[in-house]
Order: sequence, then structure tokens, then C-alpha cells
Amino acid sequence: MDPLASLVVASLRQGDAPIDVRERLVNTLRDAAPLPAFVFATCHRVEIYAVVEPKLDDEAILARLRVAKGTAGLRLFRGEAAARHLFRVATGLDSLIQGESQVVGQLRRTIDAASAEPLLDATVRRALNVSREVRARTVLGKVTRSLGSLAVDEALRHLERPREATVLVVGAGEMGKLASRALQRRIKSLLIANRGAARAVDLARDLAAETVSLDEIETALARADAVISAADTRGAVLDVPRLERRLAAGPLVLIDLAMPRSVAPDARSLDGLVYRSADDLRDTTALPPDAIAHAEQFCAAAARQFATEWLARMATPVIQEMHARADEHRRHQLARAMSKLGHLGARDREVVQALAWSLTNTLLHEPTIALRAVPGRAAAARELFGLEERSR
Repeated sequence: MDPLASLVVASLRQGDAPIDVRERLVNTLRDAAPLPAFVFATCHRVEIYAVVEPKLDDEAILARLRVAKGTAGLRLFRGEAAARHLFRVATGLDSLIQGESQVVGQLRRTIDAASAEPLLDATVRRALNVSREVRARTVLGKVTRSLGSLAVDEALRHLERPREATVLVVGAGEMGKLASRALQRRIKSLLIANRGAARAVDLARDLAAETVSLDEIETALARADAVISAADTRGAVLDVPRLERRLAAGPLVLIDLAMPRSVAPDARSLDGLVYRSADDLRDTTALPPDAIAHAEQFCAAAARQFATEWLARMATPVIQEMHARADEHRRHQLARAMSKLGHLGARDREVVQALAWSLTNTLLHEPTIALRAVPGRAAAARELFGLEERSR
């Protein structure tokens, strides 16, 4: 049996499902995500990682995850394959830009959500370690491109004089930072808007940019030749009235990197608006095939090792319960015997107690060694020693 059999991930990614399908799933999961689970949503993927009963079939798992059966493009990974998938995601092998490191920061932010369940927590932490090792050993560690830089390239491509342009970045999170840094020294003026002022101020200070509040977004739009939005505003900020007023003064380029998208659906096709979502961006560079193959092999080996270690970890509580049960029986039987041996002196009582300890430890020695050597026997040991009944 797969030691990680209870670990599952349901995944929708760009290339398998259009952005509107991914948006519907992320909205469903954020409103009613099951526990223990965590949602991992980025521009190009929406995934839910969870721990379920291993005996459940795929249909039952999807029902437990509240993912609609037949969702277009959905992939379900179970057990060791689920761990390997997360390791590939963490190393950037499953990204639009292979090897991009932004996914590491995004994954690190899921640790709090994953920490409530030991297997989820251990899997995420191991994925981050695997990512670190792969990047240190291969050329994946030298990849500097990001979705933010692709967005900047796309935005500037549509401007006649980018060096004289003003660009507004909405959002000062990981994606907003990457886009802002990619704009540095390529445009005339950079405006940064964010819900929390402190983060925007810190970023603007580093880049000699100007900050604006979301309340001032219309004024900022009037000054901007292009907008890169990486904030979860769901159409509340970049709506039809604001964009129509801006477009009355001339064309506008808008790159929407948020998930769900930050531009209102009815605003995306306005006359004069050059609108692009994350799915419209393409990376034309490629890493050496041998580097990709090496990283893939490393992730697969790491998943196997993780499964082996988790199996060993599964045996530990059984060993502890086995010894606790034996010690309980030893104390009970010793007390009964001592009640019938009242004539024994203190020295003789010590001999009897030592004998009881010795017999118990001797009888448990071989089963303990066997369980540590082959942790897969833990379930059988639990049944043989009557631990199943005790835990109920």
C-alpha cells in the first residue's frame, strides 16, 4: 500500500482548462474549502491539496473536495504521485516559465493553511526543500524570468514610446513586485497602487516610484498609458465606468494577472482597450532538455524517499502503543502476583519486578526491530497486539 495513499490533489492548470473554468473553481473552493485541505491558486493553476480516506474512489474524493465531477481539464493525483506533482510545481517544472522561482513564495504562503494536518504540512515543507535542492544543482536556479516580466514585455510591446510612458501597477504582492521591478529603467514613470499602503510605500521607495491609494485609482488611470493588475479586486476597481472615462482620452493597455481576474467581464472588450489575461502570455525560451530531465528524476526520487520516510513515521506510534499496552499488562500482572507473594522480602520483590521488566522487553524486542525495518507491517502489528480495539 502507498504510504501516502491519503494525500490527494485536484489540479486545473492553464493548457488543460480555460481561465473562466479555473476562476469558477477557485471561487467555489475559497467559499467552501473542505478540511483538512489547502487551496493553491496562482495565475496559471488552481489546486486543492487534501488528506482523505485512502479507500475512497476518485468520484468520492471529488465530492469530498467539492469539485464538480466532469470539470473540464481536471487532473487528480493520489499518494506518491500527488507528492511528486507538488515537488514539480515547487521547482517550476509545471510553470509557464519553467524554473521560475515566484512559485516558491506563493507556496510558502500556504504553510499556515497546511500546518493543521501533519501530512499536508510535511509535504509542503519537503516540496520547498526539494525546490531549493533542484535549483542549487541545475540551471533552474539561474532562471530570472517571471510572469511579471512577461506581462511587462507584453504591455510595452503595445506602446509607441515606452520610454516616455507611465505605467500603473495595481497590487504590491509577489506578482506586483516582480512586474514593478521589471519596469524599472524601461519607462518614464511608475505608479503603484495597493490596498495596504505600507507595502506599496516600501516597494515604491526601492524603485523610486510613486504610490497611490485604491481610492485614487481613477486619477492614476488618467495618467497611465498601461496598467498591470495583480490584485484580487474582482472587478470592483477596474470596472466599466472608470475604464470608459479613461478610454475617452485615448487607448489603454491592460494586463490582468489576478486570479480571479481583476477586470470586470463586461469591461474587457471596451473599444480602445488592449486587454490581456495571464493566459495570453507566452514564454518562447526553453531550458536544456537534460536539465529538465535531471530535475524530473530528482523530483520522482524525492517523492519515493518521502513516501519511505512517511511509512517509517507511521510505525512509530504503533511501536509506542505496543510498548504502552505491554507495560500496562506487566504492571497489572505484577500487582496481582505481588498480592499473593506477601511473604517475600524487599530484595525478592525487586528480583520479581526485574524479571517482569526483562520478560516484557525481551518479548517486544523482535517485533520492534521488525517494525522499524519494515514499517509496512504496522497495520498488522496493530491488529495482532489488539491496538485496534483500544483506539476505538
